[in-house]
Amino acid sequence: MVLSLAERTAALVRHVNVEQILRRTNSGIYLGRSVDLGWGRVYGGQTMAQALSAAQQLAGPERRVHQFGCHFLRPGDAKEDVEFEADKLADGNSFGVMHVRAMQKGKVILSLTASLQTPEEGLEHSYQHRFTRDGAESALRPEWKRPEDCKSVFDHMQPYLKQIPKSLRPLYEIQQPLEVRPAEFTPPWDATPRQPVRANWIKSRLPLPDDHNVHERLLSYISDWGLLETSLFPHPVGMWSPGIQAASLSHNIVFHRPFRMDQWLCHAMYSPTSTGGRGYALGEFWSEDGELIASTSQEGLIRHSPPEQDAKL
Repeated sequence: MVLSLAERTAALVRHVNVEQILRRTNSGIYLGRSVDLGWGRVYGGQTMAQALSAAQQLAGPERRVHQFGCHFLRPGDAKEDVEFEADKLADGNSFGVMHVRAMQKGKVILSLTASLQTPEEGLEHSYQHRFTRDGAESALRPEWKRPEDCKSVFDHMQPYLKQIPKSLRPLYEIQQPLEVRPAEFTPPWDATPRQPVRANWIKSRLPLPDDHNVHERLLSYISDWGLLETSLFPHPVGMWSPGIQAASLSHNIVFHRPFRMDQWLCHAMYSPTSTGGRGYALGEFWSEDGELIASTSQEGLIRHSPPEQDAKL
């Protein structure tokens, strides 16, 4: 049975949350459910978002995340739940630092350190390059287009459904709760070299709860979608090309301003370098009115070898 969009949206909100199993003064244990998106291992954005949920719960409702960094240590099994062990490393008057370990079968698959702050007023500026967009100055580059001028990944992929591996097809057969509209669409099997830049407009298709923690988890969840792939663009391979091995190694997000994931955000990404079997990409989330919302960075394993070679991490 296919769930309605409202049911799938509610399920995603629950999915990026974790359930508290044990709570002490300075530590806690939480449980996250896994969902197989089609490739057998846990989607990195899931583990990040759930680890952030554990950090948020341990820090308390008066704190708000402003930065986290994580390392992916092992692939996660999508058939297994994930246990999160969270500890307070620091808990000052204004800032608290939480460390979270995501565990499966007694082994750490992800390590995340998050800094959370009690909101306060202070000096503020936003230095932005200015571009002419629709006849006016804007911080948004004209090549990012506007969301209403872009088609969703769902719409783009409909003519290619038979080309998509069966395990991944459910991702594209129905509309997902988070709509992604690329400024320029490139199928993941396209091996045409191009500039290592891309931009995706992203928004929940339905309204979301007012809890800022939910929006921060969902941004973390979707930030892993397509960022590392940008580092492949200058090379004659695509993400789904035979012989490609790709896996996140580290991921960082700085949250600059409050935002909502049920309003359009543009994730503008570029890859300044790839070397040594590692790709590196940077990103920025912009609001539709030109405010910088969050900054992202990711390093990942990128190997290209003949399919018969069984490369390992």
